[in-house]
Amino acid sequence: MQVSLFISPGESTSSQFFDSRQASPSSAWQGALMNIPINRLCTYFAVLWAMAGCNKDTSVAPMSDRVAALETRVELLEFQARLNSDVNDWDKVAYLTPGSDGYGVIKMDLGNLTVSLANIVPYANGSRVSLMFGNLTSATIVGLKAKIEWGPVDDKGVPIAKQTKSRDIKLTESLISGAWNKTDVVLEGVPPSALGFIRVRDVGHQAIRLNGRTR
Repeated sequence: MQVSLFISPGESTSSQFFDSRQASPSSAWQGALMNIPINRLCTYFAVLWAMAGCNKDTSVAPMSDRVAALETRVELLEFQARLNSDVNDWDKVAYLTPGSDGYGVIKMDLGNLTVSLANIVPYANGSRVSLMFGNLTSATIVGLKAKIEWGPVDDKGVPIAKQTKSRDIKLTESLISGAWNKTDVVLEGVPPSALGFIRVRDVGHQAIRLNGRTR
């Protein structure tokens, strides 16, 4: 049974994935799949699985097994997309783990910042953590913005994607130049005993302050 997959003209795709001069067929389809929204992929795979099973004995592969396999493939695609993003922006992401005394370095448009995890305490149904931001620039940074991701890890120390949470933060305190600056952040839904990692990414700012010249 032959199954064809069509992409409507209105969908956005990158021409590089369909040019045989630029990529091999296998890498082309991998790239094309990465450009299709994940909800559309779910629909495509669901249709393909259903059509592939039309001419087979349903007792061999129950629908629940096929759904489980579909969910696994979707999770792998999501993991691959996140991995590609982390690899491309490796210098713009800080990965922190509880119990570690080190710090991460984040590249932003003004220069580099350092960030470390200073303290973790229980708070409501989650955790409250103290993050230390080191301003390595010569300017005071006002209104620092960032995305915080957190959650548990598996036995191998890999973040569990399904249980990973995220939120955007904006600091009310200015980051003094050449100094560590402390800020507390509430991480809901994951108590300290289950907290396996904290990731800081997408760092930006509202304004800067410099020492003015006297007249």
